[in-house]
Amino acid sequence: MGWLSKPAIAGSLQQTRGMKVHSSVKKRCEHCKVVRRKAGKRHNGYLYIICKANPRHKQRQS
Repeated sequence: MGWLSKPAIAGSLQQTRGMKVHSSVKKRCEHCKVVRRKAGKRHNGYLYIICKANPRHKQRQS
């Protein structure tokens, strides 16, 4: 009964980003799409993998 009386600490949960960052990205299923975004004068931008079927497949190339 002791564990029921203790209040839960909300600060112990840590939010994470919705995207994995890898040096090498690849498609994980047939629904994954390769997208290049945020290109500027000094760099070619980032390579992203986006998946509508499984959002866990989201990746960005570092």
